[in-house]
Amino acid sequence: MAKYVNDRYAQSWGAKGSYFDKDVAVKVVPAPVAGWDAISPLAAMEPKYAANITNWVPRPGWLELRGGYNAWCQSFTAAPVNSLMCYKPNTGVEQLFAGSNSDIYDVSTNGIPALVYSGSTSDKFQYVNFTPSLGANYLLCVNGLDSNLLSYNGTTWAVQTITGTSSVFAGINIFKRRVWLIPVNSTIAYFLGTDAITGAVTAQDLGPYMSKGGYLLAMGTWTVDGGQGPDDMAVFVTSKGQIILYKGIDPNNVNNWAMVGVFDLPTPIGRRCLCRLGSDLLIITNQGVLPLSQALPFDPSASRSVAVTNRIQNSMTESAQLYMNNFGWQFLTFPQQYLLIMNIPQVENATQIQYVQNALTGAWTQFTGWNANCFEIFNESLFFGDNTGNVNLAYASGLDKVNPIVADVQCAYNYLDEPGRLKNANMVRPFLVADGTLTPTIQIDVDFYTATVSAPVTILTPAGAVWDTSIWESAVWSTGIVTVINWLSCNALGTALAIRMIVNLAGGGSATSVAADSIFDTGVFGAAVFDGNGAVTASGLGIPILRINTFELSLEYGGPV
Repeated sequence: MAKYVNDRYAQSWGAKGSYFDKDVAVKVVPAPVAGWDAISPLAAMEPKYAANITNWVPRPGWLELRGGYNAWCQSFTAAPVNSLMCYKPNTGVEQLFAGSNSDIYDVSTNGIPALVYSGSTSDKFQYVNFTPSLGANYLLCVNGLDSNLLSYNGTTWAVQTITGTSSVFAGINIFKRRVWLIPVNSTIAYFLGTDAITGAVTAQDLGPYMSKGGYLLAMGTWTVDGGQGPDDMAVFVTSKGQIILYKGIDPNNVNNWAMVGVFDLPTPIGRRCLCRLGSDLLIITNQGVLPLSQALPFDPSASRSVAVTNRIQNSMTESAQLYMNNFGWQFLTFPQQYLLIMNIPQVENATQIQYVQNALTGAWTQFTGWNANCFEIFNESLFFGDNTGNVNLAYASGLDKVNPIVADVQCAYNYLDEPGRLKNANMVRPFLVADGTLTPTIQIDVDFYTATVSAPVTILTPAGAVWDTSIWESAVWSTGIVTVINWLSCNALGTALAIRMIVNLAGGGSATSVAADSIFDTGVFGAAVFDGNGAVTASGLGIPILRINTFELSLEYGGPV
């Protein structure tokens, strides 16, 4: 009798399509190509964003594993490398210099550093390239502790004689064929004569306009009209966040030099707070990275809305509050990979991370594993100086020197079309494109709780025979890029689910990365590199291909919670 009642009960509810019935479905969850979202509520985040993302680069259409790095010039000093400077002459033959241990080294050649200048008190240089009319090409730099203007003309480093002041200079800029110098703890800027790199300087007192007090921190050039014309403006940045704009050609002529205005912005961070981006000028502040073209018309309370970092505002604000007094903040463009990179020094001269934006889409991510004090572009490739006396070539390996790259992405929490209804996820399938096979670590985070997960080290295994180990005429040789679409088991029960994928990648993959990614006792003799100093000599080469296109999630729908 009981069985009959239960059967009739089940038939009755089943006929009506009960809300309590289990439904099995496969849902598509897009790869979060819009990048890191550190401002939206977790419960309202769009699926195209990631709640957390590390060492993946959002590209239009997929996520891509970032490149690793090789040592370029190793341990030429035991001190941190605090400055990288690129000399860019009209011959096109660039040179790269590193400031470390108060000395300057030529690090233009892989593995062959050379001491070129010693005797400085500091290695934290600010520099510019300058070409006077019909003159030589110069690299000019100052360091904030020595009353020197150092110059390099392609062959010789020299100290230029500056008269008219005894100030120590911490900042330098070129504006309208003049060298401008920013002293330490001063409200006065100084400029040299037209096309001059030595001689007497003239003072420009900006103190009367600095209503918030403080001192001059940096100077830049803002091209308002998109070209080098009369609308170029000299931008003076104070330590209290005031922007003083001047317009004109000759600061000695009151008829051809005038102040445009004084604007209040949030507090800037560091001497290296400015970065040119096209015709615009970006400034790192404690409320985000602000483009002057959009920030100046707004009041400070609205600055966050126009910040380049608006999408990651919570993390940006937290980092600024915790680390703004540390040396190492920098923002630069990496055109080869269409990336904008901001260095975040969490522990000065010890631990750094990077917030990175795709310049094409505006999508953000973060990098870990690159402990960099400074970055520079040299011959279109990305280099950084680290905390232990090395200059490294970035984006040129499937390893971070000899360490695996740990890439982690957590998709947005997703109600999967049924908010408030229980879901039981049992299988997930990532759609991957790689130059070898691998098994990633997959888990499902539930109801806004992020679990701690570790992933085993994975080496991309070529999808076919391996040269010099497989049987000739019988092996199937690798065809290169493969699609990995395996179903993986999972176990998650909740209302809001977030797919999380972790890869702990130790090189492997394409033949272009073998020489750069070999580790002692695992590489092929005669081809492996045992010290992390790779054979790859340019960014963009030697990088294993690993992309996430989308996910599929198999689940059962249950009743309401």
